[in-house]
Amino acid sequence: MINKSIFLKGRIVTPNGVSSSKKVLAIEDGNISFIGEDDSMFVGPDYQIFDFGPNYICPGFIDMHVHGYAGADVMECSGGALETMSRELARRGTTSFLATTMSAPREEIVRVIRNISVSGQNSSRGAQLLGCHLEGPFLNHAKRGAHQAKHLRLPNILELRHYIDAGNGCIKMMSIAPELTGAMEVIKMARETGIVVSLAHSDASFHQVEEACGVGLEHVTHAFNAMAGLHHRDPGTAGAILSMKQLSVDVIPDGHHVHPSVVKILVRSKGVDQVSAISDCIKAGGMGDGEYQFAGQKVIVQDGLAHLVDGTLAGSTISLSEGLKVLVEKVGLSLEEAVKMVSLNPARILGLHDRGVLEYGKRADIVVLNNHFNVMMTIVGGRVVYKQ
Repeated sequence: MINKSIFLKGRIVTPNGVSSSKKVLAIEDGNISFIGEDDSMFVGPDYQIFDFGPNYICPGFIDMHVHGYAGADVMECSGGALETMSRELARRGTTSFLATTMSAPREEIVRVIRNISVSGQNSSRGAQLLGCHLEGPFLNHAKRGAHQAKHLRLPNILELRHYIDAGNGCIKMMSIAPELTGAMEVIKMARETGIVVSLAHSDASFHQVEEACGVGLEHVTHAFNAMAGLHHRDPGTAGAILSMKQLSVDVIPDGHHVHPSVVKILVRSKGVDQVSAISDCIKAGGMGDGEYQFAGQKVIVQDGLAHLVDGTLAGSTISLSEGLKVLVEKVGLSLEEAVKMVSLNPARILGLHDRGVLEYGKRADIVVLNNHFNVMMTIVGGRVVYKQ
């Protein structure tokens, strides 16, 4: 049930900056109904009032790429796993997310997509499940990362149609290696269906990326990871994503997948409006060090870093609030720039015009942070789903 009227006090974070003094934000019927000075609005007796002093009121975080959290995994194909993710991600400031698949046999992926579709139609006590990010199986064997080679396949229109039909509109994003045989046809079909098509796990040449952009490629998944690097005479995949203005990108800001200085180069090259942050988190997120299973393989988490037995990085264990801290403290972005990368930018990429920024009339997806980037409160659609 939506809390009918909520009155928040704190420092408001917008794309243009952070308010120097405490302001108020009012929520009614699930939407933002007022933002202004503390004494400029009458507060009726039906309001719940939360005064956060000098702490930060931010738009809710949108994770476009998350495989699991708190012991739950998208590939478990259960509503309970997705509900756990929803609830626990909200405790870390995520207000909406795409459940992200791994490469697997076709019928297993179909079952997972159907589960995401059904679960997304049910009410949740946490972050909103927006749909599915189909990562795999159309990836390059040479850049497969933690995807098992035996589950990788060449892009196939009939197989993609099978997934689209199974999801009944729930597939919002698809990651693909555009250099593979059949990729151009699949990219075109996916884009015509309304799916955001993203380059990933790729050894594509500059020309191949350029060609893919011509048929519908528009985004890049976890920039620099599992893709061909940059050479001054052969720009490759990395050179293409840095130089092509039509491509937006996302990056894993855990301080390990991409060095903070390279994240800074990426933001300077693309512009902050073109860069989003993702978690790429697996089920070990929020669970601590130890041994886990991911995509049918043993994963070892040590000092928060997840890797396969052979040392290959296997997703991350961070939440977006932890990534935000890295973006500010290690990359050197301003708070408003970092918040944009976890809220407004992913909202734009996914075509979510009702959220991602604190403005009158927008959906009340809100997270309150203290100055250590710890989550104090999360509100989803006007409902308080977590309070510290």
